[in-house]
Amino acid sequence: MTLEELQLLRLQYRFGYSAEDHALRQYVNEEHGIAKQVYTPRKKGLWGVGNAVYKLLKTGEEFDTLEGLLAAINKESA
Repeated sequence: MTLEELQLLRLQYRFGYSAEDHALRQYVNEEHGIAKQVYTPRKKGLWGVGNAVYKLLKTGEEFDTLEGLLAAINKESA
């Protein structure tokens, strides 16, 4: 898989919640066994910048970048 192909994969919204000081949302692509979790801080009613973490569902491994996720996907399929 290429980075371009990975970026084009559709992720389905799975769940999310909003708390007083943050929100969390999760998106999943079951076919490829990947997930994206976005944590967004909130302070005094103002939203901060969201931080994404990518996961391999099969192993639970987490990656801070799409490139890291891609390397793990390609390693698994080799």
